[in-house]
Amino acid sequence: MKLWNKRTLFTLAVLSFARIAQAESIQCPQFPSLTMKQHTLTDASLFVGPPKEQVELMPDTDKDTAWTLADYQDEARQHKTSLYVVCRYKNTLQTVELVVPATAQKCSASYDQHNNLIAHCQ
Repeated sequence: MKLWNKRTLFTLAVLSFARIAQAESIQCPQFPSLTMKQHTLTDASLFVGPPKEQVELMPDTDKDTAWTLADYQDEARQHKTSLYVVCRYKNTLQTVELVVPATAQKCSASYDQHNNLIAHCQ
């Protein structure tokens, strides 16, 4: 019986860590809300601190919309804040603001095979 309990505990621990690892990534929703499906994701920006403070970060290169986060995460920690992604949508001023997990290493925005913009951090 003790062996079964150890196996169960081990399995639960592994599943818990897997959930934590999965929770450490974010992605902009394709629509700002369920009732606004005509407004698709068109842009994403990265900020140090709350976006209202307007400290927007430029992507690593002009070619790709991607940000390597190590230095930015350090800066955010030094200022006791977080990184944020702002998701913008077609034909609306409605945005979605997401807090980037402190363990995220990269954010990027690119188009999938259906020409939908995918913006995420992991």
